[in-house]
Amino acid sequence: MSMRISEREMELRLRPRDRFDAVRYMKDLTQAGMPFLRSEPLAGIKGAEPGERRLPLSEAAAILYEHLTERSKSDQALYEDIIQAGLGEPRAQWRMKAMIETLLAEYRLQVMPTTLIQPLTPTESIFAETCGTSLIEDLYRLEDVEEVQVIGRHIFLLKGGRMERHARTFRSLDDVLRLQDRLALCGRKPINERQPFVQSYMWNRSRLVMTRPPYSDVPSIHIRNFIVKDVSLSQLVALGTVDQRMSELLRLLVRHHASLLIGGGTATGKTTFLFALAAEIPEHERIRTLEKEFEVALRERLRGARNILAVREVEDIRLTMEESFKPLLVMSPHWVIVGEAKGSEVSQMVQGALRGHDMMGTMHTKYRDSFLSDVVDMIKQDGRHHDTGDTMRRVARAFNILIFLRIVQVGDRPVRVVTEITELSVDERQEVSVRPLVEWNYRKQTWSFTGQRFSRSLTDHLLANGADARDFEGLGVWNECWND
Repeated sequence: MSMRISEREMELRLRPRDRFDAVRYMKDLTQAGMPFLRSEPLAGIKGAEPGERRLPLSEAAAILYEHLTERSKSDQALYEDIIQAGLGEPRAQWRMKAMIETLLAEYRLQVMPTTLIQPLTPTESIFAETCGTSLIEDLYRLEDVEEVQVIGRHIFLLKGGRMERHARTFRSLDDVLRLQDRLALCGRKPINERQPFVQSYMWNRSRLVMTRPPYSDVPSIHIRNFIVKDVSLSQLVALGTVDQRMSELLRLLVRHHASLLIGGGTATGKTTFLFALAAEIPEHERIRTLEKEFEVALRERLRGARNILAVREVEDIRLTMEESFKPLLVMSPHWVIVGEAKGSEVSQMVQGALRGHDMMGTMHTKYRDSFLSDVVDMIKQDGRHHDTGDTMRRVARAFNILIFLRIVQVGDRPVRVVTEITELSVDERQEVSVRPLVEWNYRKQTWSFTGQRFSRSLTDHLLANGADARDFEGLGVWNECWND
């Protein structure tokens, strides 16, 4: 019975309020001794109607913000809408914009056109200044924008791996600080002099990072959109990230259960590439994912009736990425996918791979030459003693394939390119063997297969998982000697 009540309450809470009762709102404010608007009509303005009030955006927004805040003290649903709308939740934003539009019409309040945030409407502009993200409200939602950065008063957009400065500018650093306070309230993570750095997330899973003095010289806001496009390997061929032969090689490696680790610098497309590889996993295979936040969202986005469970780090209960990883291995997964490995959870990935689970994940590394040593450094973050040589051998046995991505200037445009596909193994002398299978030629701006062949250990692994030498014909990576 209690469950039914709880579900009913939830349904009522999520139901959109189709109309804001402005009359009741006015009465409440009047009873509280706060008449909604006492300013006189602005006379002498061309186009103004009798009784019409025209104000700059900042003044109109300040009036509505004050009254919405006061009203929310006695209206929990309104308070939650303000919080959720600030984080970008669509239904809460729709309700708040409907409320703002009703108030503008009810009290004949207009915003001076020259003060609007172009190209936003008066309602959208006031929403941005009262509940939303001010001058960046529409910018971080643009499909091609990977990141919005506010550095002091200035706004920068990252598109296609290239940063550009936007024409909009905040009037003052105080405006930026006020926006930080509002976003911190929405994310329920305070920012102040004692805690001048905050990391949180918007409703659409975009990562929100804010800093202010004394940590940074000026206040800053970073909203990173994890643009994980529903791409396939074939589409990555069209985008110039891989060529057709590489696409076929990667498809076969995933299908026959090679463990893969994707590396690259900032904004090189690692997570999008991870999605393209995950899409090649056969539908009947069990997948478990681990992330800081649910960004890759494979269960919602991969086609078919798939068995996918996503878990994440939970800071509030001190459930780290490393601790979150451990239960996954007793869930009988075919694949464990780590959205982005940043620390000692890499040690768990290695252990899981060596125990027979197939691994796929990404990690941040600037240079291909340091890829392997960076993995070892992350493992050592667990605080235990690790012999470097033994750890490298464990990594080489755990991850069959390393894939490295870079942003490369091709002609006059930046392109995300897989610059190397490399096999790791341990040879008969117990030394780590690094075999580049495919390399990018920076001068010719194209790929070449190196002629290196799969090791005996990888060949046996692929054969055990149903591979056939004929599948790899034309790729030049299969070693016929291992067929004997």
